[in-house]
Amino acid sequence: MRRKGERPLPTRLLQITPASPVVIAIAEGTNWMDAWTSEACTPWGRLARNTGIPVNRFTAIKDGDRISRAEIDALARAWSVTSADLISTLPDPTLVVE
Repeated sequence: MRRKGERPLPTRLLQITPASPVVIAIAEGTNWMDAWTSEACTPWGRLARNTGIPVNRFTAIKDGDRISRAEIDALARAWSVTSADLISTLPDPTLVVE
């Protein structure tokens, strides 16, 4: 919680390693979208507001639909990771459409 007049804390990028909880959850069989939303504790409603991506699109992405580079970039910003790290956690990096 911030007090009036305080500067916001800087947001640091998460570094994804083989020991990261998201990578472990995905390796154990969790869908990549579910792993990220549960790790970052972001409900789809808040994620939609932060990214500009409609909630129904999250369902399509979770079900294996292709994902645009703009959507990847928006999700990466919302979850404080690089786009490359987010792409590295996808089940198939060819799902990203430029």
